[in-house]
Parts: sequence; C-alpha cells; structure tokens
Amino acid sequence: MPAAGAGFRSLVRVDPGAPANRLAFTAVAAVMKPIDEQHIAEHGLVVLDITGGDEDTVRAVMAALEERWATSGVGPVRRDPGEPGVRARIYADVLRPGRDGP
Repeated sequence: MPAAGAGFRSLVRVDPGAPANRLAFTAVAAVMKPIDEQHIAEHGLVVLDITGGDEDTVRAVMAALEERWATSGVGPVRRDPGEPGVRARIYADVLRPGRDGP
C-alpha cells in the first residue's frame, strides 16, 4: 500500500471564488432591477420582495395582495442558484383598493 498522499491526485477541487453563474459581489440584486425613485415617489407606493418555499406559495401571496391593493399584478417567480426558496417582486399602491375593493 502506498504511503498517504503518494501517487494519488485529489478528486475534489476547491475553488474559493464565486459560482460561475453569478458575480462575487451580487446575489438577488443582480437579477432584479434596482428600485427606482419613481416606484416609491408618492405616499402609499411600496415595493415588496417576496420569498417563499415554492412557486405556488409566492403566487398565492401576490394574488392576495392584488385583491387588497392596486398592484403590478402577479409577476414572474424566480429561483436563484445556491439560494433557498423562490423570489418575486410586486409593486403596490396601498392607498388604492385592489380588484375586490370598493
């Protein structure tokens, strides 16, 4: 039997750099557009970033918000590699009623 470490090459390569599919200094922010002043320029305007365990849950939350307030609607849901859960963003005007409002 060879001595420990003699004649064997490592099968695992450890690379301390960022994953190949994203930059080292970014995560969710790289996928989402920055919040613009226009999105929150008036009293009652909000931007909500939603994170949930699955797409159905996140879509249900966006649909519930859409019924309560005027929103940008149910938007795309994304999964970020290496991050738990799924994410979505919705823009809302909390002073205006949604679809089922008066």
